[in-house]
Amino acid sequence: FQKALVSKNTRAFAVISSTSPTTVATTTSIHYPLPRRVRLFASVTGTAYSTDDPDAPVVVLYTKEGCTLCDKVKDVLKSLPRDKFPHSLEQVDITDQEHVGWYDKYKYDIPVLHINNKYWTKHRLDQVEAKTALTEALEGTFEPRSGEPDAAAMERKQAQRKSNQ
Repeated sequence: FQKALVSKNTRAFAVISSTSPTTVATTTSIHYPLPRRVRLFASVTGTAYSTDDPDAPVVVLYTKEGCTLCDKVKDVLKSLPRDKFPHSLEQVDITDQEHVGWYDKYKYDIPVLHINNKYWTKHRLDQVEAKTALTEALEGTFEPRSGEPDAAAMERKQAQRKSNQ
């Protein structure tokens, strides 16, 4: 087996190898510095739940493993009566390599929610807002909300201001 051990203090990691879990492990290589993104948790990308209603809105939650605010948002959505507010919930793990664009955009602001591919909200969600937005989506009147985060754009502006000083 192989296991990567990560040192947070030195930003280094070692790959540990052994022929069996019961034998003494040996260090086979030490890597420094730590790569920009080493996955330590499993991806949470996928369908959280779905509905059979083909006209029901699709809510997308941009998230990552261990996001407690994301769990609270999911709890609010799950608590809604499905007969009155049918919807599907898809999760996109922004730390997945194939979602690097979403990571660059939302890394400071998860949870972020979209309805039918339109920006909805970030950070928190209450039942009133969830019911309002899902009703609008069911009626076909949902419009993107203002305030969509974009960390990459913010960082570019900060770098430009710094270079102009």
